[in-house]
Amino acid sequence: MSLKAATRILLATTLGCLPELASALPEPVDLVSGDDYPPFAGSTLSEGGVLTQMVRQAFATGGQSARVEFKPWARGYEETLRLEYDATFPYLSTPRRASSFLFSDPLYELNLRLYVRSDSTWKTGTPEELSDATFCLPTGYEVSGWVRLASDRLAFVRPRSMEQCHAMLQLGRVDVLISNPDELAWQAVPPMLTPRNVRKLPEPLDDVSLHLIIPRDHPRAQQLMDAFNHGLQQLVDSGARDRLFRANQDYRRSLEADR
Repeated sequence: MSLKAATRILLATTLGCLPELASALPEPVDLVSGDDYPPFAGSTLSEGGVLTQMVRQAFATGGQSARVEFKPWARGYEETLRLEYDATFPYLSTPRRASSFLFSDPLYELNLRLYVRSDSTWKTGTPEELSDATFCLPTGYEVSGWVRLASDRLAFVRPRSMEQCHAMLQLGRVDVLISNPDELAWQAVPPMLTPRNVRKLPEPLDDVSLHLIIPRDHPRAQQLMDAFNHGLQQLVDSGARDRLFRANQDYRRSLEADR
């Protein structure tokens, strides 16, 4: 166990024995996210991305401040699992992850779809048609739908970022891009990645949701999750969540690009 994780456990134990001090001096939660998931999370995005902004506000609603760092997805995930961070986001729920993490209420609903070049010969997006296609999905992104079920029989390229997947699609190095309309529209702003160069296949892939996740081994896992979910629900009930999305410039940019 790292010194950082051990310190966190000791502090949680100490504050648990001193409820008045814990109430008066809430320790900021340490969060980590990936650095290349527009418009949702990233160090170069406004407010760190719309979901980073929402996660901070959900914790703040319960009087809990949050510090957020951005790291490569796999590194942030593993360091959170080792309790070097209190939580990480945004992640899809999978059985493997659920065995190690608690999952928050949904942060955002995604409609995952398959995209090809506009001049591609692929037409439907069915498993039968795409059995010989090469798929692109960045490292750290979870494969979903029938593609996950058939993943051992399919060809994949897993670069560092979605931007690289777009570039490889345009260059003909991959056949199919797995994405969602929000992310696709944001990435489609650069000239060579205009929506006119990308076509969505009609067969849906999967409808999923993104979550904040907390290690089950965290000494305050359920306490933190309950507080976060309560704050998130208050944002939803008050309309603050919708206002946050409407006001976030990167999220608005993705909507405008998708029109």
